[in-house]
Amino acid sequence: MADLGRSTLVLDAIAEGRGPLTLTELAARTGLPRSTVHRIVQSLERELYVVRVPDRPGYTLGPGLLKFGMNAHLRLLSSNRPQLAALAREINENVELAIFSGREVVIVDQLASPERLRGVTKVGKSFSLHASCVGMALLAQLPDAQIDELLTPPLTRFTEHTITDLDAIKDRLEEIRRTRIAVDVEEHDIGICAVAVGMTGPTGALQAIAVVMPTARFADKKAAAVGGLRRLVGA
Repeated sequence: MADLGRSTLVLDAIAEGRGPLTLTELAARTGLPRSTVHRIVQSLERELYVVRVPDRPGYTLGPGLLKFGMNAHLRLLSSNRPQLAALAREINENVELAIFSGREVVIVDQLASPERLRGVTKVGKSFSLHASCVGMALLAQLPDAQIDELLTPPLTRFTEHTITDLDAIKDRLEEIRRTRIAVDVEEHDIGICAVAVGMTGPTGALQAIAVVMPTARFADKKAAAVGGLRRLVGA
């Protein structure tokens, strides 16, 4: 495997970790020899792509990666905003753009309607993949083997409507692949429903676009939201 591929494995492992990772932990997660991990980390550390954590062993992602992340983020937002704004005006509900963030999904942009939801979703908020329509729309674009790696039981139950059974989740993913539409009926937050569609963004990254609204308006607006999302992705 080339050095770039090995470096990517190390960076991915650190990004998906729930805290700083030591060289031994990185070797175990990547399957690379510890000596190889040590050499790669030293190289990444020189460029500030990873940094040591003060007062405890282990490494986290460093500020050197910001130049890449900010550039991709700005390209993603600039190319999607006109479509999101048009959809928000059409449905008169919040429209959100989301991407993978390790084993979660994160909201990276939001166009609010005049009847905007407050205190439920905001840019930077993360959701579990299995308990959100944006997460399910993203998962449906992945091969089953990768889905198995991302959904590790036990899965968190956020409301009485959250589905945590893996077989049931995979059945839903098959339906999403057929229809292109993922639906969330109070699976993450009581009183909030949403529909989402997955697509490949301008940067080549997988992304999901959702229309989010209170449960009280969902029955009346679901069909219009689904129609708007289908037109947006040409489905």
